[in-house]
Amino acid sequence: MTNLALDVYARPQHLVTINSQRRLNLLLTGEGRPTVILAHGLGGRTLEWWRVQTKVSEFARVISYDRAGFGFSDPARLPRTTDRILSDLRAALEAADVTPPYVLVSHSAGNFEMRLFAFKYPEEVAGMVLVDPSGNDQSERVRAIAPWLKKRDDEARARFKRFERWAREGRLVPGSTEYDQCVGSPNPRLPNAVNDALRDWSLRPSSWRSQYSEDLAMSDGTNDRILDAARQNLGDLPLIVLTAGRIAWGPELSTSEVRSLTDLWVTLHEEHAALSSRGVRRDVPDSAHAIHIEQPDTVITAIREVIELARVVEQV
Repeated sequence: MTNLALDVYARPQHLVTINSQRRLNLLLTGEGRPTVILAHGLGGRTLEWWRVQTKVSEFARVISYDRAGFGFSDPARLPRTTDRILSDLRAALEAADVTPPYVLVSHSAGNFEMRLFAFKYPEEVAGMVLVDPSGNDQSERVRAIAPWLKKRDDEARARFKRFERWAREGRLVPGSTEYDQCVGSPNPRLPNAVNDALRDWSLRPSSWRSQYSEDLAMSDGTNDRILDAARQNLGDLPLIVLTAGRIAWGPELSTSEVRSLTDLWVTLHEEHAALSSRGVRRDVPDSAHAIHIEQPDTVITAIREVIELARVVEQV
């Protein structure tokens, strides 16, 4: 299947059992080698890759997946750290008989499990595309520029905890203030069935526990420490890092803070690109953070380029 209809995201696409008890939801499309793996960012799911997966499936085998507690995947034991997320993905690939080589593609915080994947299993990885990725020690470095942003981050996690409590207590009733804050209005660009699935996800306490735990592991440095223990040079691995040009840092920031944070964002991405002698960083000036949604062709082009390089290497 290469022409994906949005209705496919209204239900589990392919549930595989991992760890003898939990199920992870995968969406497999297309054919060929290497297999492209798409990792969503914080709070995401397979749906966010719709535009990219539809096109890439025309020239490659593609797999996207819902991390534990997101989309249609079962929740898992906390905390949700990047090593546990990667362990889930590895188990799912084995259960679905999806074999290497792989091209690893991620958005935002999804780059943690993709970089750990490449560090731990370099012989299986043919290339990488990092879409506006989170960076090394990002929270600490951002707060050094604007210390008060820690309060905003803490408030966001407190909101996840509040939503989890409301869901557990059955307070998310349509028409209530709690429902409007937690679930919100349906997206008019999506089919009703997909909006229903998104609503159902928001009504589950486990959804917000998972989001809280993933966000905390990124913010408190847990994921950075896990990557530090495994970090290594990626040799000459084909690697493209895409940098959004319109990051919304927030209206509360001063002009100098915005300038410094923008410079930091580029620096973080340059560090990622420097992991490989073939790593490159490219600006996407007209896109905000969700490049794969706003400008999917840019991501598709990068994936195609990495695949072509990987295939050349495989033939040598």
